[in-house]
Amino acid sequence: MRLMDHHDNSQVLKRDNSSDSSPIPTPSPPPNNLRVNSVVRLTTIFDDIRTGKVVAFDNGSNMVTLHMKGTKPGLTTIAVVNLIHCREWAVVKEPNDETLEPLFPIDINKLKKRQTENEAEKKKEASFINLKASRTGQALFRDIKKTMNQVIRWSNNDILINNTVRIVDPYRAENVSIDPPTQPINAANQKTSAKGDNDTKTHIIKLVDKFWSDQTKLASNTDSNSTTRTKSGNSSKTTDSTSTS
Repeated sequence: MRLMDHHDNSQVLKRDNSSDSSPIPTPSPPPNNLRVNSVVRLTTIFDDIRTGKVVAFDNGSNMVTLHMKGTKPGLTTIAVVNLIHCREWAVVKEPNDETLEPLFPIDINKLKKRQTENEAEKKKEASFINLKASRTGQALFRDIKKTMNQVIRWSNNDILINNTVRIVDPYRAENVSIDPPTQPINAANQKTSAKGDNDTKTHIIKLVDKFWSDQTKLASNTDSNSTTRTKSGNSSKTTDSTSTS
């Protein structure tokens, strides 16, 4: 990165792309008054306005790095913008000096933790996909997942909730059942577990019933729209025939 020489910045630089069919402007000479610590306002080709302090500017690639306010108090945003993709730019404030202020320190451990969490979330999302199940089963899975994201998974082609409530193909209310416990438990815990499983089963049955009710309404609306279009087409043909005769 190298700094640009200071020039008069009283004029806003714009691009005229009215004769260009492409939404991306053709390259033109970059501004020559972007100095470190100056405040600039950029308008991208998508009419996105960004205002920030210049951290660095590279003449060869037309890339400017801006230090901007974050979306929340106490946070900041670093944005790298290609000036070729800007409709206009203007220097809002000249810098008092060009001594680069130290940037905020990067918390490597926080970034690694965020990366680990994102990877785990992506793997979990991948586990929700089961192309071997029927399209109805996949649709029902997505529907239940909206409110039970943490406890739902596939068990072969069965939908399993809380590792106990199972829905098998064809995924109707009567196909909802409770798996027997895999390990023996005492009477008190067994009673508590059974109550929780039955409550979950009752809730799942309601979700399944609602899912199939919505499917029936959707199919009914589709058939109704198809019938309306058919009647409209027949009416047009009758009118055309009458006009011809």
